[in-house]
Amino acid sequence: MLHRSILVALCLALPVLAHAGVPSVSDAYASLIDKSKAQKTGLVFYVQGQTIAGVVKEAHADHLVVANQTYGLIVIRRDRIDAVAGN
Repeated sequence: MLHRSILVALCLALPVLAHAGVPSVSDAYASLIDKSKAQKTGLVFYVQGQTIAGVVKEAHADHLVVANQTYGLIVIRRDRIDAVAGN
C-alpha cells in the first residue's frame, strides 16, 4: 500500500516538476522583444501565415511598433503573433 501511495504522489508531482524552471512562451517572446529593442537587432514575426521582419521600436501591452526598410513603421497586435524568430 505504501508503494502505491508513493507512486500516486510521484505521478501527481510529475507535471509540476516537468514545468519547473522552463520559461513560458510569453517570457521567451518578451526576452526576444526586449533584446531587439535594446540592441537594435532584427526579428522575424510570424503573423497569421505572413512574415514581418524588423527591429522593435516600441513595446506596448497590446501591440508592438516595428521598423523595417520597406515600410518604415509597422504596428503588430500581440494577440496575432504566432511565432518570433531571432538570434
